[in-house]
Amino acid sequence: MLSDNIVKICIYFIMLFNIVDIAVSVRVIKYGNFKENNPFMKLFLEMDGIMPFVFVKTFLICAGCYFLYKYRDRIIAQIGAYICFCFYWALIVQFYYFLWCK
Repeated sequence: MLSDNIVKICIYFIMLFNIVDIAVSVRVIKYGNFKENNPFMKLFLEMDGIMPFVFVKTFLICAGCYFLYKYRDRIIAQIGAYICFCFYWALIVQFYYFLWCK
């Protein structure tokens, strides 16, 4: 369905978007006025310091990207990479619009 290069590009952007998501989450949630809606990640964000949150979020996304990359020749991994890319892209657009445009 999708070419190998498109799947790789989606995976690279997912990891890039994860870095942006971590930076924005720490800035506006940990040290800002907003709160985390994800109860699983909220647990790690409320721990002492930001490193547990950063570690868990990075580990989970990198593990998911590893499996998407490993099975990139299968249609389900291709669809998963594309869907993850679209959702993360929408999240980044939401961050930009709601945090800096309003």
